[in-house]
Amino acid sequence: MELHSISYTDLTKNQFFELLKLRISVFVVEQNCPYQELDDLDLIADHFLGFLDGQLISLGRVYKDANTVFIGRIAVKSNFRKNGYARELMEYILKEVKTKFPDLAIELSAQEYLISFYISLGFVSCGETYLEDGIPHIKMVYFN
Repeated sequence: MELHSISYTDLTKNQFFELLKLRISVFVVEQNCPYQELDDLDLIADHFLGFLDGQLISLGRVYKDANTVFIGRIAVKSNFRKNGYARELMEYILKEVKTKFPDLAIELSAQEYLISFYISLGFVSCGETYLEDGIPHIKMVYFN
């Protein structure tokens, strides 16, 4: 998989279209979760895109505040799952974040069924599960 980190301002129209198409497919259609998928955080985020044979198959986004880097919107196209692409994407994101922001904490909001996946990458659960758009999530912090 070919991986890229691209700021919002550097995304091409086609990349942004494909990014939204995949996110809507996963987070709105598959998860039957009608909510505003596009938000203002996209404007300040670095977008991570994974391509296979020129096709966008995985993605995520990263944004930060003064003390914390937030990872989110991790998705893999349904017919490419169970092939290690999510792990490859997350390892790439973590490497980039640790290089770019070595002194900042790293957090994400994990869907409950993915907790063990994120633990295997060095994240630790913090607090209780909560509903985000009707789906159980838990805050996770990176400690590696």
